[in-house]
Amino acid sequence: MAHLIKLELKKFGTARNIIFTFAAILFSILFITVSLWDSMTDPEQTKDTFESTYLVIGLLMSFIFLVYSSVLTARLVIGEYSQRTITIMFSYPLNRMKLIASKLIIIMVYTAISMAIGYICCSGYIVLVDRFFDMLEGTFQISMLQTWIPMAITAVVVCTVLSLWPFIIGMIRKSVPTTIVTSLIVIVFRQLIISKNTTYQESLLQILLIAIITFGMALFIFKKKVPELY
Repeated sequence: MAHLIKLELKKFGTARNIIFTFAAILFSILFITVSLWDSMTDPEQTKDTFESTYLVIGLLMSFIFLVYSSVLTARLVIGEYSQRTITIMFSYPLNRMKLIASKLIIIMVYTAISMAIGYICCSGYIVLVDRFFDMLEGTFQISMLQTWIPMAITAVVVCTVLSLWPFIIGMIRKSVPTTIVTSLIVIVFRQLIISKNTTYQESLLQILLIAIITFGMALFIFKKKVPELY
């Protein structure tokens, strides 16, 4: 498995995806800055709070990196099936399931690391920008981290697991567009779920259910769809 992961990392294009991660973070910071500036300068609006701004960060991180993970899944997995280039790899004495699993592991690890870095950078940014420019309502308190850190960890874990759904649906249809559209549907459903919770994050029971259903479906796809060449 380690050898296959090293092999797939060459296709993954680590440098290119690192650049995308930091470009996405810079975009998020720019988006937050515009939002804060608008609320601060418009006399008809009140300043954004740390809580509301942190929720925006969570929305940006989940949206950007779930969609991008589906793009990676489409390119590295589904595209190879739809274009039948996967047959070349399958002609070698490789375990097909391990080959696909190595691709998914890389995508999931990338998603988790990128989201974590995004949370750290964007959260640090709003703390600093408020300290020097007083752009948010209230003052940052260390106690806020007791809420922020669990929320970030929960979002990273859940989105990493949910990044498998574009693969699941994409493998059923063997369609690149379907793979990417699935990520958008997943984001909408997740927002509907967490909006009903007072903590604005998944409960432990919801996380367990999501994980069980997702990995159960992924196992089914590995058994039924991965061996199929067309």
